[in-house]
Amino acid sequence: MSDPPPDTIATLKVPALLSVRTVAQLLDLSPRTVRRRIDEGLLPAVREHDRTMIRADDLRDYIDRLQRVGQPLGHRRIKHSRVRYDSLR
Repeated sequence: MSDPPPDTIATLKVPALLSVRTVAQLLDLSPRTVRRRIDEGLLPAVREHDRTMIRADDLRDYIDRLQRVGQPLGHRRIKHSRVRYDSLR
């Protein structure tokens, strides 16, 4: 089996609302760290009855805002048209 071309877009199908635990698993973080990101205002969250949930669009935006390794501080990441998270919409 051959490897996919390097410019293949990664896709992941997720529901519209994600639990803190699910977001933690997707980001390879602890649920406590995800809750800290929410408390710091870095990751928006909503209340669905008594549960804290993250909208998939907000998670995608959070990921897009992350600084790339090796970029100087204060330099915003340039969005590339071929990098898309359509499945998180």
